[in-house]
Amino acid sequence: MALRLLLSLLLISFTIVSAQVDGTLLWNIKRDPATQEAQLKARSLELHERLLPRQADTVTADLGNALQAGLYFANISVGTPPQEFQVQIDTGSSDLWVPSATARLCQLQQGSECPGGAFDYAASSTFQDIGQGEFNISYVDGSGSVGDYFSDALSIGGASISNFQMGLALDTTIGVGIMGIGYNNSEANVFTGNGIIYANLPFAMVDQGLIKTEAYSLWLNDLQSSEGNILFGGVDTAKYTGDLISVKVYPDTQSGRVSSFTVAFTSLSATSSSGTDQLTPPDYAEAAILDSGTTITLLPNNIAQVVFDELGATVSERLGAVVVPCSLRENSGTLNYGFGGTGGPTIKVSVNDLVLPLVLSNGRVPTYTNGEPACQLGIQAAGDFPVLFGDTFLRSAYAVYDLANNRIALAQTDFNSTDSNVVPFASVGAPIPSATSAPNEAAVTQTATGIPKVGADGTATGDGGSISATYNPTATNLVAASGFGAASSANTNTKGAAVGGPRPFQGGSMVVVSSIVVLFMGMGGGLFTLL
Repeated sequence: MALRLLLSLLLISFTIVSAQVDGTLLWNIKRDPATQEAQLKARSLELHERLLPRQADTVTADLGNALQAGLYFANISVGTPPQEFQVQIDTGSSDLWVPSATARLCQLQQGSECPGGAFDYAASSTFQDIGQGEFNISYVDGSGSVGDYFSDALSIGGASISNFQMGLALDTTIGVGIMGIGYNNSEANVFTGNGIIYANLPFAMVDQGLIKTEAYSLWLNDLQSSEGNILFGGVDTAKYTGDLISVKVYPDTQSGRVSSFTVAFTSLSATSSSGTDQLTPPDYAEAAILDSGTTITLLPNNIAQVVFDELGATVSERLGAVVVPCSLRENSGTLNYGFGGTGGPTIKVSVNDLVLPLVLSNGRVPTYTNGEPACQLGIQAAGDFPVLFGDTFLRSAYAVYDLANNRIALAQTDFNSTDSNVVPFASVGAPIPSATSAPNEAAVTQTATGIPKVGADGTATGDGGSISATYNPTATNLVAASGFGAASSANTNTKGAAVGGPRPFQGGSMVVVSSIVVLFMGMGGGLFTLL
């Protein structure tokens, strides 16, 4: 593949605030609503951190949510004296790594290629190289990162971890580091290094007494929100509504190990002003990975097609996007995802949180020939890839990742909640606080290999004048479809203009498409794109 890995970031500010409850580590997620759509080579970054006193065993820190890219970024410091970094938080990978200041990429254009920071290991008095040449993440298009494993001081949200093992990218085509917090048996070292599993971030926090068990909760908040958080070692019962219900995390068939956050996706329905459609058959069960490092949601092909029919979406191979009218942002309908069978958690995702920007290189929004502005949908068909529930799903869920017990608990998120009630895990291996288990758990088998992670591709080429874009807001036998089509019809002079569907997009500019690149890192690595 000829695509380069690009990242679109927004200007992010970070605030570390005091933690609340012993035995937990709370990390706030905050973003500046202003976004920056520049590609890596032209991008600048503003980054700062404030540390306030915290109670023992608790931490609050900020993550930035890149609105265009849909990715979440964290503020950390590494070394003595500390050097600050911006890294992408990723539940779908397991290594924390940073680019080296000596990497060729980070030396180009006065360091603008590595806007999240580059590590000067020679300037750290606590740096120790513990695995020369053992850090190696490669991709099928030739991009990736290689280098050493090292140990050094790590600061995260005011908490300090000594002698923490990380990857140092001495040669990289990826300019922003990754903070992988998945299962440690999927570390790159297991496949391309010496094969030894080390204590990655959740396990190191337990080892150094910061939290009591390997678990954390994600509250990403809505697409337009300015803050959210990740809470290590506890659950914040004020950040969700309804019941918190846990489901089993399943092993993959190849290794027999639990190495990714695979759960049983068991139902999907669509609700609009005109009714509700059940989009999956009875007794449906599909293996699906919950991954904060994935921007969009990848559904099984047949299910995705029905969703497209419901929402009036069109797959544009030229743009590498699923295109919808931007007026869908005004729709009050939901997609309702069920997990773990009857009695398991159901998460309602508002359609308006699935509508992402689609921008021409001249800054204009492309339009259908009837004048309807075009956006992209945060759902695609999985094809040969695993079924992935990324940030376009996770924003609507309060998700608790329990690595010790191989459970994930889900509840409907309480958007923009200002209250907090943190309940820590009682001990190592303790059950998820305030959660019940799904009573009729459906079993699934994960056949996919590798660990998914998303980088946000800032550009896709396409001749706006030759793209055939047709949408069908009134698909046959879908009673909810007309309710979803109501918003897109509202911006046209006649209903028939919307139903008949615009012909090709207007304008012939290059098109900027945010956030549709999926990477699979596993044995030997590999990058697969949806563009």
